[in-house]
This record gives sequence, C-alpha cells and structure tokens, in this order.
Amino acid sequence: MLLRAREAQRRQREMMRSPAMQQAQRNAAKQMMNSFWNGGGADLMAMGLLHDDDYREGIGVSQEQQQKIQGAMQNMYQDMMNAPEIKPLQEEMNKLMSETPGGLFGGDASEETQKRFFELQVEMQSKMQETTFERMTNVVTENLTSDQLKKVKEFQISMMGEFPIVSPNMFEALDLSDAQKQQLDGIKKELQPEFERNMERMLDVQMKFSDKLQDELEKIHDVTDSEERQRFFENLTEKVRKANPDLHREMNEMMESGKGFANQLKFKMFDVLTDEQMERMAQLIDNPPDYVKKMIAQIRKQMGNDDSPTNASGEWKPNANSWKPGDPIPAEYLEQRQERRFPKKTQ
Repeated sequence: MLLRAREAQRRQREMMRSPAMQQAQRNAAKQMMNSFWNGGGADLMAMGLLHDDDYREGIGVSQEQQQKIQGAMQNMYQDMMNAPEIKPLQEEMNKLMSETPGGLFGGDASEETQKRFFELQVEMQSKMQETTFERMTNVVTENLTSDQLKKVKEFQISMMGEFPIVSPNMFEALDLSDAQKQQLDGIKKELQPEFERNMERMLDVQMKFSDKLQDELEKIHDVTDSEERQRFFENLTEKVRKANPDLHREMNEMMESGKGFANQLKFKMFDVLTDEQMERMAQLIDNPPDYVKKMIAQIRKQMGNDDSPTNASGEWKPNANSWKPGDPIPAEYLEQRQERRFPKKTQ
C-alpha cells in the first residue's frame, strides 16, 4: 500500500511539472504582468497586500471595508465556480474524486484517472485566470475611497525602485491633467514591443528558477521529521540561488535588463511631469511612510539584496542599486531636463 501511495505521489509530481502545467503557470504570470502594464497593477498589489496589518493601516482601510472586500472575493469565487465554462469541469473533477474510495492520489486511482483529473485542473485554472485579475481590480475600486486608491498608487511610486515592471498608471497619484494622461498613453504604445520582450525574458528565467525549486522540493517528500522539514524550508529560495550560480547570474542580468527598460520608461514619463509633480514624486521615493520602508526591507531580503534599506544606525536610506542615495531621480536625468528647459547659450 505504501509503495502504491508513493507511486501515486510520483505521478502527481510529474504532472505538476508537465508542459501543460508549466504553460498554465507562465500564462498566469503573464496575465499579472500585463495587468500591471495596463493599469491594474495598483489594484492587484492592494489586493495582495490587504492581509498585511501595516499596509491596511497605512492606506487607511477600515475593518468594515476589509470585511466587505473579503466577502466580495468569496462571492467572486463562488460566481466563477458556477460559471458555465467552469462548472462542468468542477463537476467532473468531483465525480472522479467520489469514484475513487482510496483517494485520487492515495494509490487506488488508475494513472488514466489521475491524468484526466490533472488535465481538468489545468483547464479550469486557465479559464479562471482569464477573468480573475479584472474582477479583483473591480473589487478594490468598488470598496476603497478615492483617497485610499490614490495612496495605493503613491505606494507604487515609493516602491518603483524595487520592481523591474512599472505600472504607468501609478503616476495618476500626481494629479495628472487629461493632456498628460494622453501623453503617457502614447509613451506606453511606443514602448509596448520592448515591454513584451522584457516580459518574455523575465518569464523564461522565472520558469527556470521554478524548475530548480521543484528539484529541491523533491528531496523533502520522504522526510517525516518535523524539525528536519522546518530546517529544509528555511531560506529555501536563497539555497536554490546559491546552488545554481549560473541561474542566479541570469536572474541578476534579467533584473538589470528590466530595470534598464523601467528607467527608459520612467524618464520618458518624467518628461511629461511638471516640476511640482516631480518634487512630489521625489518625496514619495526619498521619504516613504514607515509601512512602505518595512515592505521594501522585506522585499530586498527575499531577493537576497545585500543593500539594506537602513544603515548601521538604523536610519532609512534609498536603495543604492536603484537610485543614488539621497537622490531619487538620477542626477544625469535632472541635468538633461534642466538643459532642455534652459539650453546653454552659444558664444
């Protein structure tokens, strides 16, 4: 019985690493990146972070608002499960589980049954992803005030140095005019092909890392000691990076390429901003609220970034890898901006 169970687990792991599942994972990541690019990034980020007490307090979300959002998300999930393109898939999955007394992956199910169940999972996941991000965006915008939504975008601006993907709509927090919004839309269209190239490269590297991570996870299946399992999962992603230096280097190169594109996009968009808007943006980056500082520290730790957001005395400082310390907008850009505005007189 134990051998049969292990064989079933082996099949399950193989299916989880199948081309179909990898493509589903890639599609999900691509949809999220496209959502950031097309303006839903702030809302998705807000939805993902509303579980964090500091974040909720930082943007002023009340307990009542949080409960409404949670209720809307539960209703959204139920609505999607009852959708005509989803419900038949779920019903077939339930039937396969009920017809297998020992459990679908407990050793009694045939390989064909397990394979069919997995195919249904992948298909259902793909269909649900098509509408999830749009619905999540609606939940956020319908339940937060305009002031809170502005703070969400301000949060994105404060965090822009930490992400290789920029959501152009975050600049709306700077009170853009209609003419400025049209200019930003034009910049997005101009840079769309380059964004897509960077996105595909990022996904390639992420899938490689995910594959290496699965290799590590294979080692834990036969470990039953709880303390040993806990030690195994501590700093797991860091262990994978150290064990695969070539991949780690490729990840760093990808991040630098992404930041290069992000900077190109930012500088074009900065040209659209007034001096007052530039000053406001600089304040958000140089002097973010405490909850933002804490979030940045967590992200840098997860990414294995040795450049701590605090110095030896515990004082906040901007990330030197993204922006020059104390100078949220690169000096070179500011000099070029000033020169375009007031060109040097020729002799």
